[in-house]
Amino acid sequence: MVRLRSAWSGTTARGLRVAAFVCAALAVSVGVAANGEDFQAGTDVNGIASLAFAVERLVERSKPAEWALRRSCLYYAFAGQHLLARQGISASLWVGAVVYDPGTAASHQIWPHAWLETATHFIDFSALPRWGTVKVIPRHLVARGPWEVRPGTTRVLALPRVEDLQVVAYLAFHRQRFDRRAKGEN
Repeated sequence: MVRLRSAWSGTTARGLRVAAFVCAALAVSVGVAANGEDFQAGTDVNGIASLAFAVERLVERSKPAEWALRRSCLYYAFAGQHLLARQGISASLWVGAVVYDPGTAASHQIWPHAWLETATHFIDFSALPRWGTVKVIPRHLVARGPWEVRPGTTRVLALPRVEDLQVVAYLAFHRQRFDRRAKGEN
């Protein structure tokens, strides 16, 4: 996985280049939690959902003006990652495709897409403008490939995109843009 870190976690450019060639999946990850350890268990689902208003405010302020909110999943992920880190929750940002309710008549695919994952949950803040709620799904209900889907039980199929250096550059550009705009946020 390619790990691009926010300005708050201090990763070097050389480390990014090395990671880009070594990894098979693409992820943008926030640094460790404030106490120096990754948040492992007991993620407060209500606490995550309570960040919805702050996430939307930060997205509106940081996304490119021409991007519609429904098309701003990358900035929703950046904002959610930033605000979760402030709460001591480490979240990795992934890009690729997701399928909600896979294997059912209600199946809904989103491609391209950006989402977050903690050690315990799949988190999609960009569901706010789409469905009016933050999607917080326990990891045991998330499939990593079509062969893992159990129709009616699996809530989301998350398919990270295979490494692509153009995507890495695109994400790095937008991460820097987001970081510059978010610095004023306390």
